[in-house]
Amino acid sequence: MIREPAHTPASRAGSIVTAALFALMLLAPAALALAGRAGADANFVYYTEMRRPFNAPPLTAGALATGGWMRDLERQIGDAFPLRTPMIVGYDALKYRALDDVASVHVVRGRDGWLFLGDEERAYDDGSFAPPDAVLGRVADAYASRARWCAARGITYVFLLVPNKSTVYARFLPAWARHVEPNAGERLLPMLRARGVRAVYPRQQLIDESFRSDVYQRGDTHWNDTGAYVAYRALVAATRDAGVRDAIERRTLRPRVEPAVGDLDRFAGVASWLPNDTIRDEFAARAHDAGSPSYPNDAYGANFQRSAYEVAGARLPTALVFGDSFSVALKRFVAEDFRRTVALQYEISGPQSFDRVAVETEHPRVVIEELVERALPFAVNRAEGERPGATVPER
Repeated sequence: MIREPAHTPASRAGSIVTAALFALMLLAPAALALAGRAGADANFVYYTEMRRPFNAPPLTAGALATGGWMRDLERQIGDAFPLRTPMIVGYDALKYRALDDVASVHVVRGRDGWLFLGDEERAYDDGSFAPPDAVLGRVADAYASRARWCAARGITYVFLLVPNKSTVYARFLPAWARHVEPNAGERLLPMLRARGVRAVYPRQQLIDESFRSDVYQRGDTHWNDTGAYVAYRALVAATRDAGVRDAIERRTLRPRVEPAVGDLDRFAGVASWLPNDTIRDEFAARAHDAGSPSYPNDAYGANFQRSAYEVAGARLPTALVFGDSFSVALKRFVAEDFRRTVALQYEISGPQSFDRVAVETEHPRVVIEELVERALPFAVNRAEGERPGATVPER
């Protein structure tokens, strides 16, 4: 005969408290929803879950006939119920602290507090971030086409490939992470140079500097000002024959550590409580904001965020910089070396990365095109429109 364990007053009290807390977790969102407090936290969904809140299509769209309206309604309610954000943040914090893990598939936790982009590391691990030479050759052809087009107009073109964070800080990756060498960027560089493209890939310079100072943020995919400055010096070296001179000597920099919110911290759901510092370099800047230029009849202008900077009274060349989010830190250094610098920022997954209307309108002395290494798959797609005989989509 099996004797049931006796329930002590303490155990009964614990069961009651547990049941009450569970009921509160279920009922509190419902009560808040009835009070009109429901609604999706659009910023949290976008920056942490890398998507936008779901909005169910109208029933007239056909969902009623197919029965899909129930699924759509469930998704919309799931994104909008009250307390969703604090519950997810609490779970993410518990998993990070207690289990030494992150809740997001988009983040990999490395050693010594370093976080890496999970999508990127899995692509390295399974070999999908290793395009064949024929594909990389088409990418090189596309950039070579732009370089020749610029050269025909007396413009110096230089391509800057920014290394992925994990290729600079491989020493902090988890043990399972594997990188094939040479990587896609290292294979692309000689193809570009063989086609006459000035190509800069400052991976080794960044690795060397990383032993003296952080060059990328620990909780972010991006470099800090120190990393951007390393790339800036490499660009200057590649464009000296175009009249570009180094206007910012290292000794004039005043680095400052300041708090920042990293994109990887957001993806992991720990941005609200886990500190993430970045390095900001201060210097005696001469360039000032010259507004946001626009160009008539530019069908592709909406694909770029535009900014311009000018150095008053200087006898310097002019520049146009195309780049992804890594160009934000870079352009403040570059702008010091040119009388006028126009920066056009694009989304790495977007349809355009080069705008010939902007180049023809500004007619700069130098065109710099920056691309982060993890965006190479998107560059492959864009390159298909510039293969020999195809219509160039950016004009």
